[in-house]
Formats: sequence, structure tokens, C-alpha cells
Amino acid sequence: MRISRLQYYIYTFLFIATFAGCTREALNKPIVTNSNPPGIVSNVQAVNQNGKAAITYSLPTDRDLLYVKAVYETSPGVKAQVVASRYTNTLTVDGFGDTLPHTIRLYAVNTSEVSSAPVEVAVQPLTPGYILARRSIQVAVTFGGFTITCNNPTKDNLAIIPMVDTAGKGAWVQTVGMDNIYSNDSLISGTIRNQPSIARNYAFVVRDKWLHYSDTLFLTLTPWFEQMLDKSKWSTLTLPNDATILNNGGWCYPYYMWDGDYHPTWPRTYFTVESATKPQTVTIDLGSKHTFSRLQVNPYLEVGGYYYVRGNPKDFEIWGSNSPNLSGPDILSDPTWTKLTTCHVVKPSGSPYQTETASDKTAAYNGWQFDFPVGLSGYRYIRIRSLSNWQGSYFMCISEFTLWGN
Repeated sequence: MRISRLQYYIYTFLFIATFAGCTREALNKPIVTNSNPPGIVSNVQAVNQNGKAAITYSLPTDRDLLYVKAVYETSPGVKAQVVASRYTNTLTVDGFGDTLPHTIRLYAVNTSEVSSAPVEVAVQPLTPGYILARRSIQVAVTFGGFTITCNNPTKDNLAIIPMVDTAGKGAWVQTVGMDNIYSNDSLISGTIRNQPSIARNYAFVVRDKWLHYSDTLFLTLTPWFEQMLDKSKWSTLTLPNDATILNNGGWCYPYYMWDGDYHPTWPRTYFTVESATKPQTVTIDLGSKHTFSRLQVNPYLEVGGYYYVRGNPKDFEIWGSNSPNLSGPDILSDPTWTKLTTCHVVKPSGSPYQTETASDKTAAYNGWQFDFPVGLSGYRYIRIRSLSNWQGSYFMCISEFTLWGN
């Protein structure tokens, strides 16, 4: 029987509409529904770990087995569930904030989402990571604040929360700049700045990602006084072995490193010739002797919106002197200069050259900061010695250089 073109279109439309009416849920449902529960897991074994437990088991032989789930409470009233596919015989229950016994109920579940009878196994987690970290916290005063370190042997995602009682009345707050320290490194370290050099009561708590909080460490601390050094008193001391500055119509002078413009446009930045074949130095006269606490380098924003490129510093040294040899021998053989610190800039994302994440750009925009070792003598003259830039050569580009101390 011949059909007209109109009939053909109508039949085609009805076929498509009928197929489209099948929901995703219907398509994903098993062809055969099995209302019988699967067999139970067997040979259950548990190995207690820090804040968690690893559980192994033997699977039932049901052909329509889909997964195994563990149902438990991390603490009274706080329910948790972990699911493992039928292709494995192990799962880990975690999120425990204590070392108390906990009952885990294991269910086998088939493709019809019918669960087996539960099999119970008792676990008793070892000391959670946030408690281990709290036990090892060390706080040491430094210039303008304090450093916090602790061990994190479980490499959990932890937050160290610093607080201060500004009024001395037991009201604990986080003042501006007093941010949490987040890390999952085996050794956690961070520095809190912008604290006044007066005795105040501080508190420190460790929190994990399941919002378990440690007990509180209370300390009375008096940070050492520091201030940003007055750049208006700085000047250039040009020594014979110092870097040759790129001469672009009288621009790129050293004082652009301390003119207060942290994000300049070209060419108002310090820039040396790109033909340099060895580590380059630039010398600054601070006007008087200072003890240094920290430094900051603001890199230049290159074409394309990149910071971790070209002549921006990657590895460099800071040297100090009070009576520099003006004849300018190589700094490594000049006893009038003392190396104060070596700095290595780390790109937060670790991404390849000319690939920069938002966190990379934020870190660079805010400036790369480094602490000086404690106990240094005071110095009037400093030298920045570039060991390597992000291009892998020696020339330097610095938008702004800042020092703190007293």
C-alpha cells in the first residue's frame, strides 16, 4: 500500500514522539526486575586506621549484584554512607572524629536496588589526623606576628584557625589578615602577620573537612616590632659588577623598584639587558642600617597577562654590607658582603610556562614574600643577585621591591 508524503511525515513524527517519551529512568532500568534480596557479604575483615577503617569482604554470587554499601554514623546522629562497586571487595569508611567503637552495616544491593540483610562489623578508628596535628602545634613569635607549624602524618585536609582576644574579655575573633592556614602537607607551616607588638592572648584550633574541631591551644604572645622600611631614603649605589640597565629613553632606572608603583605599565619598571650571561646584581643604599624581617618582590605583568615568564625573578639571593668595596670585585669573592637569604619563587599551580591559574596570578599580583632568617645583623646596603629568571636566563625585571624590619 502506497502512503502519501503527508502520511509518511505523520508516522515518522509519531515514532519519534513515542521514543522520546521513554524517560532516562526507564531506559536505565533493568529489563528484569528482581525483588528478591541478594546474598550477604561474608568473610568481613576491618583494619583500623587514623580516623577511618579499611574493610574487606567476599561478595555474594548473585549475577545481578550492583554494589555494596556501608552505612554508619561518624558521631551520634551524623549518618554517612560509602558505596563500592561489584568489581572490588574493599571499601573505606572515614570521617570519624574519635577513637570510639563504631558499628558498620554492610549491604549487598542488586540492579533492582533491593538490599540484602545487613552484616555488622565493629571498627575502632585510631587517633584522627586533626588531633595528631593539634598535639604537635608549635607557635613562635616573629616580626609582626608568629609562625605556626605542626605535623600532619595522615596528610588530611586540615585548617589551622588562629584567633585573638583583642579586648581581653574572652571574645575570640580573627582580625584582618588573620586567615586560616589550609594544607594537606605532611608538615604544615604558615605565618600570621600584621599583629601589634604587645602582649595579647591567642588561641589555635585545628579543624578537618568533616568539621571536627580539636581542643584549643591558648598562648600569650608578644610579636616583635616591624615596619615597612621608608623607601624615600633609598638610593642607588652602582658598583662595577652590577647589571647593565636596559636604556629605553632614560627609563628602567633602579628607583622604579621602590617608587611605590606595585603594578606599573611599561616601561616604568626595573629591567636589565637580556644579553646577560651570568648572575646579575643590583645594589641599593637604604640610607641607614636595618635589621630585616621579610621582603617582597612584585613581578612585572608581561604581554599576554603573564607573571611567571621572561625576566621576572625565580631564584635570587639577598646580600648585605655596611662597608662595601667600591672597587666592585665579584660578590662571591668580596668579604665585605654577606649572603642573607636565598629565595625560590614557587608557582602555586605548578603549571607549564605561559599557563597561569587564578591562584598563580593572585599570588604574583600580591607580591612574592620571603622571610629573612632570625638573628641577622643590621645592614645599610643590600644587593639583589638574580640566579635565574622564569625564562631560564639571568636578566632581571622587578616592578617593586619592599623590605620590612626595624
